[in-house]
Amino acid sequence: MDTSSNNSDRLQQIEALIQQFIAATAESKRASDERFARMEQNKIESDERLTRMEQMVESNNRFLEAFSQDIRRYIDEMQEQRRRTDTAIAATNQDRQETNARLGTIQRKVDGIARHLGVE
Repeated sequence: MDTSSNNSDRLQQIEALIQQFIAATAESKRASDERFARMEQNKIESDERLTRMEQMVESNNRFLEAFSQDIRRYIDEMQEQRRRTDTAIAATNQDRQETNARLGTIQRKVDGIARHLGVE
């Protein structure tokens, strides 16, 4: 009976170890599943953040493109304004030179008349 009792005790120990192994395996699987679920959730959240960042970059790019176009238009307008101002200044300078030349001619004639009349 002793051998039978020993065998029975050994079987119970083996069964207990198997039950512990099964319990530990189930706990490990549950913990692994939880970690995997957290990793999946983190990936989803990360993808959402990345999508929002991409949308912000696209929005910023659209803004910068529009802003760049506005700046180019402004520069073009300022260059056109400068061209018109330069043209107006050149015309005014030309008019001034012509006026000064006429005034010089008139002054010479007045001086000539004054000399002729004896008034100086």
